[in-house]
Formats: sequence, C-alpha cells, structure tokens
Amino acid sequence: MKFALVSNVLPPSESAHAAIIYRLLRNLDPETYCLLSSTDYTNNTGPNYTGRLGGKYYHLPPGFAFTRGHRFGLQGVREKINLALGVILRSRTISRILKRETCDAVIVCTGGREILDFPAAYLASKMTGARFYAYLLDQYSHMVSYVLGNSFLRHFESHVLKGATAVIVPNEFLRDELRARFNVEAVVIHNMCDVELYRNPPATATQHKSEEAQIVYTGGVGPLHYDAFRNLLSAIEMLDRKDVKLHLYTPQPRDSMQNEGITGPHVVFHEHQAVSTMPEIQQRAHILFLALAINSPHPDIVRTAMPGKMGEYLASGRPILVHAPPDSFIASYFRRYECGLVVDENDPAQLARAIDSLLNDAALRERLGARARERAKTDFDQVKEQARFVGLLTA
Repeated sequence: MKFALVSNVLPPSESAHAAIIYRLLRNLDPETYCLLSSTDYTNNTGPNYTGRLGGKYYHLPPGFAFTRGHRFGLQGVREKINLALGVILRSRTISRILKRETCDAVIVCTGGREILDFPAAYLASKMTGARFYAYLLDQYSHMVSYVLGNSFLRHFESHVLKGATAVIVPNEFLRDELRARFNVEAVVIHNMCDVELYRNPPATATQHKSEEAQIVYTGGVGPLHYDAFRNLLSAIEMLDRKDVKLHLYTPQPRDSMQNEGITGPHVVFHEHQAVSTMPEIQQRAHILFLALAINSPHPDIVRTAMPGKMGEYLASGRPILVHAPPDSFIASYFRRYECGLVVDENDPAQLARAIDSLLNDAALRERLGARARERAKTDFDQVKEQARFVGLLTA
C-alpha cells in the first residue's frame, strides 16, 4: 500500500505539527508514501527543526483567483467563489499526484491556517478511488472559524468525516466531540514521543545554576497562549524572587511576544532549537510550563487542543505546571492522572503558590515526575502509537 499525506506544514519546519508528522512516518519505508503541501518544501531550504523525511515531496501551488468585483459590492461573493474554486483546483492537483504515485490512500492532516486541503483531499479521493483518512490535529470547523469566521466551508466537515475510511484524533476530548456532533467514531492516536530519548537524563540534567530557578517552555506562543504567559509573569513577580526565570524556546519573533506583555527581567528568550535538543533542554528545567489561554477568543480550539510537546514534557520526568481552562483536555488529563500541578483559574496568585510548591517540595516533584514518566510510556510511546497508525492503514 502507498499513501499520500497532505499537510500545510511538513518536516523539517519548526512547528509542532511538523514534529508530529516526522515521528509518525520516520520509520516507514519512504517508497510507501509521498508528501503534499501548499508550502513549498521541494527546494530543501528553510529551518531544519526535525530533519527531512525520505518520501517524495510535492508542492500544491495556489490556483487561479478572481480579483475583480469589489467595486460593485460583490467582494463577499467573490471570496466565496474563490474559496470554492480553490478547493476544486486543489482537488484536481492532488488527484493527479495520487494517480502519478499510484497511491491507494490519501491522509489529510488538519492544522494551521490551511483550509482548502481538507475538502480538496476528500474530493481527490473520490476522483481516484483512493481511501480517505482524516487526521484531525485540529478540528476543521474550528480552523475555518479561526481563519475565516462563519464560512460556508464549515459545512464540509460533517460530510467529509462521515465519508472517511477512518478519522484519527490526538485525544479523547476531540473523539467525544466528533461522536456527539457527527456520530463519527474516531481513533485516538496520541501525539507520540520517543520516550527512549528520555530514559537516561543527560549528565547536566540536574546540574542547575545555583543562582537561578528555570521555568521552561518549548514551542509556539500565539493568541491561544498570551494571557497564560502574562499570568505566569505576574505570578513570578509576586514571588519576589529575582532568581526565578522563564526560559522561552520558541520560533515566534521576540517583538511579537513583547508587544503582548511577555517581557521583563524574568524572561530569557532563546532561539528555537532542533527537536533533537529538546530532551536535554526539558530535562534541565526546574519546572516545565504547559499553557493555554484561560480567556481565549477561541474556547472550542483550546478545549480540545493537545500540544505536541505534551508527551515530551511527561517523558522528561520534570515537574509540569499546567495553566489552562478547567474544561480543557490538558487540565483534565493532568488532574486525572496527577502527573502535573494544575492551575485552571485566571489567578496569578494561585500560579505563584504552585510555583513555590514545586520549587520547595522535593517529595512533590519526585511524585509528579514518576507519574509523568509512567503516563508517557502508557499514552505517548512512539513505537506503540506508530503501530496503531500502521495497523489502521493496513486493516
């Protein structure tokens, strides 16, 4: 069997979704898959966060779009026509590649700001007879709302999901939502992690600078995170300790975060690092920060979100501080398994108390770390989750 995987981000780019796809496919025979994206990865330039995969890369270029109509009050109509035309043209491009590569299946990974791939890949599967798999790293209707607002493209979701050979989701909250909304039974494949890389801490993992306590965050920082980070910095100020620092390893520009109030003497900005460096960076932390905005303008996205770094954090065995809404998947998971300290209220004072507990209670740190490592082995092990993925495709 050969499949095409369609995603707007692919390895080796610096996004969490690219890292998820890399781990999903890295041990597969490159002859059994090809990779399609509206971002051009064929020229082998740009950041190398994960390393490239061995399968062949294809670029899905933007299609024709109408530019006239705004003078006559038809801008809204023009945009709808362009979206529909974009879906049709992209579906034809995907179908041509499926035929050229003799693919038996097509998998579309949702995520980011790309809203044409999901319906286009489904139409391409109908044109070619290939099986269609929906891999919802983000729920499609949530993405459309985030990018376009109340667009007609949202209505594709039910039809596409019900017509899929299988639907894959990264967590149980999203699985349950699809079951309730569409009567679709999705398969959960958690965002996997190579737990073996975390088995033996590096020699420097416990050798912290005596004058500094590091709260570490690795990954993207955007509108779904800002207020959580502002709360964290307020909490650090309340501690009245100059030694507590937030270390940010993120691809986002420093200016964009400073404009959102993520700045000050307690913040240390770092360049985004390759995924291979994450075990050492994460295992050297005093506290790992896992956050989603409490008052996000997109609460549906936050509620079912599963950060790609979650398995890494758990595997590191370091104390994890979770700051997220009480109805979110990540807050629920860490409360249920008691593998991190959860603050689910918009209250910097509670965060300050949680930080103080994690820094000063060695027994608490040891207990949380042991439970975190166990959850990583149970739910996020790359070997187990990749086997589930391959088994689903070959069933």
